[in-house]
Amino acid sequence: MATTLGTLAGYGLARFKYGIGNRNLVSWFLSQRFLPPVATLIPFVLMFRDLKLLDTLAGMVIVNATFTLPFAVLIMRDYFADLPPEMREAALVDGAGEFTTFWRIALPLARPALVASTLICFAFAWNEFLFASVLANRDWKPYPMLVAGSDTVRGIDFGFVTTRMLIAVTVPVILSLMVQRFIVRGLTFGAVKG
Repeated sequence: MATTLGTLAGYGLARFKYGIGNRNLVSWFLSQRFLPPVATLIPFVLMFRDLKLLDTLAGMVIVNATFTLPFAVLIMRDYFADLPPEMREAALVDGAGEFTTFWRIALPLARPALVASTLICFAFAWNEFLFASVLANRDWKPYPMLVAGSDTVRGIDFGFVTTRMLIAVTVPVILSLMVQRFIVRGLTFGAVKG
């Protein structure tokens, strides 16, 4: 979800790069990562309690999307800003609208950045522990909570911990190996101008 929103926001920010307030909007997205997440924990708990989103899937999706969206927006915005504007103009001359230009031209060209931002957002959501430990108690525990809950009455069962940690590490490694070629292209596009 965060990657989809980040893609749309990144395209819009790159498309209107000379618009009024665009620099402020980009700064706002970037500033979302400067504030430590623990500083927003109590407001999230109070808000989710009133909205009855504690220990729900929707609550965990909202929290993870809130904190991974800035990365997706910044990666996708830079990628779309580096795309040649002549491609968009040629599509508009040929009769395509803004949505068709985005869907058929910009989005297929941005596949490497989309895969890279999806993997980064997945890694942040996969490793989320702070909000999960407070907002998800019983039903919607993410995987790090299962690893942390491997203790028994006799103490820590190291067999369970090592097995669960192996699974926790294996899933992101397999995903990154599957999309490795997209990651390198997506994160280095536009890095060297010359």
